[in-house]
Amino acid sequence: MKFCSKCGAELMDEAVICPKCGCSCEYVKSSGFETPANKTNGFAIAGFVCAFFIPLLGWIFGGIGISKANKLGGKGKGLSIASLAVATVMFFINFAIIMSAY
Repeated sequence: MKFCSKCGAELMDEAVICPKCGCSCEYVKSSGFETPANKTNGFAIAGFVCAFFIPLLGWIFGGIGISKANKLGGKGKGLSIASLAVATVMFFINFAIIMSAY
């Protein structure tokens, strides 16, 4: 359901003009849904967190986060790149620890 940005009246989804105040509905706010500008890149966050513990998941989520950042206007691109870098470093640290045990 939509609401008029001027008077707050409830509107039908197809409404072009508010029936209460006559305001144009170009700038109508939706209730319950985020606009694309407010969305976060969850894959970038997941990739960064996973990169410290499971580097493979850090690479996967980081890669998905980069492609999703392009759709979100660059949101989360830096964090996705950081997750790839951290996952790579953690992979080599884990590899060195495992090899030193043998």
